[in-house]
Amino acid sequence: MKKHLWWVISISVLCSGTQSFAAENESPSVELNRLITMGQYAQALELSEDNLEDWEGDPEFDFLYGLAALEAGSPSEAVFALERVAATSTEGILRERARLELARAYFITNNLSAAENLFNLVLANNPPVNVQQNIEAFLILIEARRSSQSSSFTWTLSSFLGSDDNVNSATSLGTIVTPIFGNIELDPNGQQIDDIYSVSQGQMNYKYVLTRDRSVDFGLGLTHLNNFDTDAFDIDSLRVSTTYNWGDNINRFSHGFAASKVLLDRNGFQDSVGLNSAWQHASGNGWYQSAAASYTQIRYDTGGGQTSNDLRDVDQFLLTAGLTKISGAFTHSLNLYRGDEDARHPSGGEHNGREFTGLAYSLLYQLNTQHTPYLRVSLQEVDHDSEHPVFSDNPRNDDIESVTAGWFYQFDRNLLISGEISYTNDTSNISLFDHHRFKFQAGFRYRF
Repeated sequence: MKKHLWWVISISVLCSGTQSFAAENESPSVELNRLITMGQYAQALELSEDNLEDWEGDPEFDFLYGLAALEAGSPSEAVFALERVAATSTEGILRERARLELARAYFITNNLSAAENLFNLVLANNPPVNVQQNIEAFLILIEARRSSQSSSFTWTLSSFLGSDDNVNSATSLGTIVTPIFGNIELDPNGQQIDDIYSVSQGQMNYKYVLTRDRSVDFGLGLTHLNNFDTDAFDIDSLRVSTTYNWGDNINRFSHGFAASKVLLDRNGFQDSVGLNSAWQHASGNGWYQSAAASYTQIRYDTGGGQTSNDLRDVDQFLLTAGLTKISGAFTHSLNLYRGDEDARHPSGGEHNGREFTGLAYSLLYQLNTQHTPYLRVSLQEVDHDSEHPVFSDNPRNDDIESVTAGWFYQFDRNLLISGEISYTNDTSNISLFDHHRFKFQAGFRYRF
């Protein structure tokens, strides 16, 4: 009896130990897959690292480990795991998925040749159409990044045709009330004017690469806006800029100088010179933060007898903070800005000084590698420094709302076709400046 009891106890202990061993060594892949599906990449990476000693070398575990590391912002760690799967997996689908994610990890770590080779290898196996489109997009990015790492010239030409129901940003009212002169009937040229217009633009950029992480950009831009019926509001502008860029894949900085000249109906109108600095931070998982600051001197032309135009001269300080989130096919951007324009001639021109605060949100949705619809919404409040000398006893205050919807069509690597509509409403405490504006335009941009 004692002998039989001993065997029963021994078998029970053995079974219990076997169950404990199986439980302790159960694959974490199911839980990893769940965390990754829920977008909890940091937790998935932590779980992978906790199980690395027991499960490293298992193709399914290594793939999920590599994917978690890649999405959690540890691409170098992802490379080692995904390389094992791509080299050892006997399952065709898993091996191809590992190659695709490994190519993405190579791209992020700037191993462009390895990324290109792997993308082309997956492409040669005729993957699904959506995968082919994503690979083509990455190949374009690889080409663009290579261009950014060597000195190069870039030329772009743009042309747009559109309709604007308020080319002069004027009120639709025929009569306004002033505290000094009472009712004033406005000349038709001082009221809202609608027109058809065309815009032609040329841009030249030269990037001089100093090192892998440092470069200097030189830019030259020309713009001509032609209103078909109203020459008085035709605009020609010239802009030159130079920018010093530095940083790595996490933090990028730029410091620049820009100058511009604007002609109105072929006559001198406005000149400006300015300094600017910007910072962008990539924090992983599709999140980006940015900040920028600029100082610009804006001067108005006093030629042609317009000697009082210098009363409009201002010095502008502008601060901007931005937040961007890339989530799958969606790109969300939120920007907050604050500006202060100090009048250069307080005696007689103080009312041209102003402070403004704005908030802008934009959404892009990439349907595929060619089609991207977008939406922008912005709000701005403007407070002038003092009362207008003619039109009000109080400082001018404007609330401006704007909405824009459009579509980008990337016809090929060089040609971008686009169209957009926009509506702007400016509500002012001075009726002369109350106005709204509706525009739509379509055109193209070609890059050489």
